[in-house]
Amino acid sequence: MNSIILLIFGCFFGNFVPTNTVDIKVTVTNIETLKGNMQLGVFNSPKSFLNKGKEFKTLSQKVTDNSITFIIKDLPADNYAISVYHDKNSDNKCNLNFLGIPVEPYGFSKNFKPTLRKPKFEECEIEAKNNSTISIALIN
Repeated sequence: MNSIILLIFGCFFGNFVPTNTVDIKVTVTNIETLKGNMQLGVFNSPKSFLNKGKEFKTLSQKVTDNSITFIIKDLPADNYAISVYHDKNSDNKCNLNFLGIPVEPYGFSKNFKPTLRKPKFEECEIEAKNNSTISIALIN
C-alpha cells in the first residue's frame, strides 16, 4: 500500500523520466604560449552570456600544449554558447584593454569572431542534442 502511495505521489510531483544528457568535447587550438590556464565557460541563456559568475558550467586546465581538449560531461540536452580565454598570467580573469577588448587570447563556439562588440548568444549558439565535438581556434 505504501509503495502505491509513493508511486502516485511521484507521478504527480516527481519526474520519473530520465533527463537526456550529452557530453561535448571541446578542442581549443591556436595556443601560442605554453603557460597559464585555459578557462572555459558554458552558457545556457542569452541573459547570462559572457557575464562572469553566471556561467552554467566552468572548466579550467593548465596549458601544456598547443591544443587542449575539454570534455563537458552530463549537460542536459539544450542549446549552449561556449567561451574560452587563455589566462596567461593565471589571475582568473580575462584581462581587457582600455576599450574593453581582451588582451589575452580568447574564442567562442562556432569560431565566431567579434568586431567592435561582444558576440551575442545566438551568434555562438550550438545545439547539443547528442554527444558532439567542436573546435575553437583562439583569437590572438
